[in-house]
Amino acid sequence: MFAQAFKSEAYRISRMKSTYVLIAVLGAIVLIVNFLYLRVDMYGLMGFSKEDVEELQQMGTAAESYEDSFMTGFQAGLESSENIAEGDTTIHVLGEGILYEESVATLYMMDVGSMYELLLISIFVGLFIGSVYSTGLDKNLNNFAGRRSLLFSVRMLLIAIYCLIIHIFTWIYCLITTAMMAKSVRLEFDKAFVLYFFVTWLLCVAFGCIVACMAHMTRSKAAGITLGIILSAGLLSTLVSVASLMIQKRFDLAADFNLGNYTVTHNVAALGLYSDGHFTVRAIVCALVYGGLSYLSSLIIVRKRDIA
Repeated sequence: MFAQAFKSEAYRISRMKSTYVLIAVLGAIVLIVNFLYLRVDMYGLMGFSKEDVEELQQMGTAAESYEDSFMTGFQAGLESSENIAEGDTTIHVLGEGILYEESVATLYMMDVGSMYELLLISIFVGLFIGSVYSTGLDKNLNNFAGRRSLLFSVRMLLIAIYCLIIHIFTWIYCLITTAMMAKSVRLEFDKAFVLYFFVTWLLCVAFGCIVACMAHMTRSKAAGITLGIILSAGLLSTLVSVASLMIQKRFDLAADFNLGNYTVTHNVAALGLYSDGHFTVRAIVCALVYGGLSYLSSLIIVRKRDIA
């Protein structure tokens, strides 16, 4: 029964054009973003040369206090702006980007943290789950002798697999762009990278479960996709910040308390290759809690809802 359901849903995914289009769009996004990271000279745009930046870094390190260091950078920026306005400085657009000498793993971390993976996952999940209701596929539940939980679990498993595929393709695209535009190709395929890859994949799956839950609740493609876009674009960050401040004042919590630390999207953006164990554990817990609650909520909806 499981194999039959898996083959049926996998075939449906293979027939969806969005399955392949989203992977192609991911490649285009990674190419553009990594071009900015690897080949656009951010310092050159401000009129600085590599030697100027190294000199400023040495001056900042030698400064005796935070105020001296701040004033050093502020004065350098002011002088650069004046020189650009007077036309005395040559501006370089292309050259060595900020990640030009970094490894594939570091570039991958930056790409995952940008959260466009989550955006594409939300589109896929919204279309995949939403089409169950828009095309009447929920009637296929009758073909599985009423075993709604089985068919639902298969669909969620396939979402997890597609999240893994997206995650792997992001790394492949990073490897390709690094080979094309970076100084050298250094994989740094160590334990820290494997752990980062696994934890961020868990967070992506949890995000997919949240979008799927919304799609199941509303029987709508648009609702799930819209929620995914709102979350992945950080459009609720201001609301979260205000809520954090209110809770902090109400319960006299530490000044660094932030509800965003306990959301899936924030953990995807903030988690690093060499984050402390506390941050990694927190990310895993958030992934399991949000993913588990979304999964159970969707399952309850599917089991209790009448077939359309």
